[in-house]
Amino acid sequence: MIEFREVSKFYDTVTALRSINLTIEKGEMVFLTGPSGAGKTTFLKLIYAAEFPDNGKVMVSQWESDKLNGSSIPKLRRNIGVVFQDFRLLSNRNVFDNVALALRVRKVSEKEIKPIVLDALKMVNLRHKTDGYPSELSGGEQQRVVIARAIVGDPAILLADEPTGNLDPDTAAGIIRIFKDINARGVTMLIATHNPLLFRDTGKRVLRLDNAALIREEQG
Repeated sequence: MIEFREVSKFYDTVTALRSINLTIEKGEMVFLTGPSGAGKTTFLKLIYAAEFPDNGKVMVSQWESDKLNGSSIPKLRRNIGVVFQDFRLLSNRNVFDNVALALRVRKVSEKEIKPIVLDALKMVNLRHKTDGYPSELSGGEQQRVVIARAIVGDPAILLADEPTGNLDPDTAAGIIRIFKDINARGVTMLIATHNPLLFRDTGKRVLRLDNAALIREEQG
C-alpha cells in the first residue's frame, strides 16, 4: 500500500529524511513518532505528493513518486484523506458545508452529497452539529469535523499529523477511538504524533524517527 525505498529529502543544507526504507500494508494502522523536527510532517507530505523525494522512491498503491505528473497527482490524492493539526476549517461555512467541500470540488452532485456527508458526521458523532460553525465548536469537535472531511471521500489511506496536539487527554483518547473505528473499515492509517500515550498498549506498529532517520520500529 505504502512503500519507501531509500528515500531522502533535503531542504537547502538541512536533511529532513535520510535513507528511509519501510512498507505499510493495506489495512494497517501505524504510528509515526519522534521529537519535533524529526521529519514526521515531511514523511506524510511525501505520501500525498505535497513534497517529492530528492533520492529514492515513494510508492502509494499503484502510484510511484518518480512517475507522478500534473494529472496523476489529483488522482492519487483522491485516495488519501489528511487530518491536519491546525484544523484548516472555513470559519464562514457550517459543519455540513466544511465536510461537503471535499465532495463539491470533485463535482459530486448535491443529491449524492447529503447522505455521504451525514454518514461521515455520524461516524465522528457530530450528526447533530451540521448547522454549527467552527467558532461554536470545542477543539475536539473541530478536530472531528476535520476527520469527517478527510473520510467523506472514502479514501483508502488516512494520514493524521499530530491530530491530538491541541487536545486534552480525554478528548485525545476519543479521537483515537474514532481512528480505530475508521481503521476497522479497512482504511490504512498513518498517525504522526510525539505523544506516546496515543500508541501505548495499542499493539500497533510504531515507527520512530530521530535526526531524519528511521531509528527503530517497535510495538505500541
